[in-house]
Amino acid sequence: MANVTGTFTATGQSSAFTPTVGSRSTINAFNISASGTFVATVQLERSFDNGDNWFVCSSDASGTTASWTAPFSVVGEEPTPGVVYRLNCTAFTSGTVTYRISQ
Repeated sequence: MANVTGTFTATGQSSAFTPTVGSRSTINAFNISASGTFVATVQLERSFDNGDNWFVCSSDASGTTASWTAPFSVVGEEPTPGVVYRLNCTAFTSGTVTYRISQ
């Protein structure tokens, strides 16, 4: 699938990104990043039903929510075909969040 890029200057969601998934024995990594000078909260969400229902991702096994209030760059892995990801800007005060999801 094509990379997803854009900006947030208000609350809202990015376009959906579906990582390419190979065999379960390979790492199916993809990149998620946001840059800029902003006062906002951005969270990573995923859907198992092509975007009908979205779930906030956890950043670790303890269930810590994958959300950020400053620029970030992380690598995600997805073993299941058809899972869709997006970024959701849930709170926005000022600035510009420039984001990218790519593989």
